Amino acid sequence: MVVNFSEAIVSDNIEYDIAGSDDTSFNGTSLQSTVTTTYSKLENLFGKPSRSDADPYEKVNMEWMIDAKVFYTDEYGDTDWHYIKATVYNWKTGYVPTEEYDWHVGGNDWDAVELVEQILEGSVEPDYNWND
Repeated sequence: MVVNFSEAIVSDNIEYDIAGSDDTSFNGTSLQSTVTTTYSKLENLFGKPSRSDADPYEKVNMEWMIDAKVFYTDEYGDTDWHYIKATVYNWKTGYVPTEEYDWHVGGNDWDAVELVEQILEGSVEPDYNWND
């Protein structure tokens, strides 16, 4: 069965957690695209970042790691789900951008971008933030 998860992702069928900094399951994700928003909106939606570093020479100063479960109905009418890992971070700015900025979205595929965009548009709250 092939499901187009980009079409399946809507704000009322997403459950997600914000992973803690020690979660290594996000290793291997890569840049998929960017989303334009502000730090305060990200913080309001995602809470405390998964990782932060004030060193101006670090490549990433602020990062949220999002572990999501997207529910959908398959061709038989059964509810199923798909896991998506996404990261939202600044890249080589030397500081944490507070005004509108093109935040980088990392993941394993384009579904990570669709997920982040839906969360930003729908203001879905996380089930749990391991950093709070």
